[in-house]
Amino acid sequence: MSDLSTLKPILASRTVWSSLVGLACLVASVFGVETQLIDQGALTEALLQAATGVSFAGAIVFRVLASTKLTR
Repeated sequence: MSDLSTLKPILASRTVWSSLVGLACLVASVFGVETQLIDQGALTEALLQAATGVSFAGAIVFRVLASTKLTR
């Protein structure tokens, strides 16, 4: 069993939050979310794709740098 001092809650994980942001951007892209301020669909799509890529890359980096394990 792991030492309790090396565990942290799931919502304290940068990896989890980064992945959730990526998932939200991916879902927004799939459902064709449009904003009223940005009228160009291509720009909106590009921004969602960029945010998705950055968040998933962040999830990988944060997981590699993580020093504590998540609790269940």
